[in-house]
Amino acid sequence: MGQLSDPYQQGQDDELGITISGLPGELHDPDDPPTDAPSDAGAPADGEPPVADGTPVEGGAGVAYDLDDWSQIEREAITDRLREAGIPHGWEGTSLQVAAVDEAAVENVLDIVEGEADDAGEPLDAERDQVAYDLSEWDDDHIAILVDEMDAAEISHAWDGDELYVYAEHEQAVDDLFDRVSHPHELAVEDDDGTAGGMLLGDVFVAADRLRNDPDDREGTTALVDLDKALDPEQPPYGLGKPEWAHLCERVAALRVLLEADKLDEEAVIESATDLRTALRPYV
Repeated sequence: MGQLSDPYQQGQDDELGITISGLPGELHDPDDPPTDAPSDAGAPADGEPPVADGTPVEGGAGVAYDLDDWSQIEREAITDRLREAGIPHGWEGTSLQVAAVDEAAVENVLDIVEGEADDAGEPLDAERDQVAYDLSEWDDDHIAILVDEMDAAEISHAWDGDELYVYAEHEQAVDDLFDRVSHPHELAVEDDDGTAGGMLLGDVFVAADRLRNDPDDREGTTALVDLDKALDPEQPPYGLGKPEWAHLCERVAALRVLLEADKLDEEAVIESATDLRTALRPYV
């Protein structure tokens, strides 16, 4: 709007004899836009990235991320996480716009969403028959092992919350993997690249961790006993020498003896499990 000089002194026009106080009607500059024209008051200043709520991004120059290769679902997940974190942002097509001061935080969000997408696997073909498995009672370590096994076997899968979906044609193969992961002594101690051996060490670590917190833990006890049966002191996993491996096997066997005693010595189990977990820590 054009600025009126002396707006508060109610100066009079000598010729017309009227005030210019804005009454009864306001004077408009001919160049002013009409009052019903769209307002751009909420638009960001030049050089600043736009944001979803129209608020200019503060914090210096903007940073843009081209997410054309990301799915719409992934971009929506990014938006949700940025809103939860209170990070100003905006979109220009599939390009994410943020302030430079938020770059590190935004990249962390991108890593999280990308990791979740990787864990979810590729979407399955809705036209093909599928089978669902409820894994709500499985812990993260065993789920990770199962996923690794399915990836190694090139079995397509997807997640919906705690439910794992696979094609019906792979049901038998997945059932076999469930049995192997549920009973880790059925997994090979070592393969060509030592992956299975590393997972076996991880299972021993998890069992020891459970027992040091609860010496009467049924799942931890069963897993430890099964694992002790699978360990061969003469076949160390990749990256472990025979002396170190034999020492670890002795610790597992000693803990198993305590667990299978007629009367459980909880204090001794906690001490032995803690000792085993500490010894395994550098390898898992």
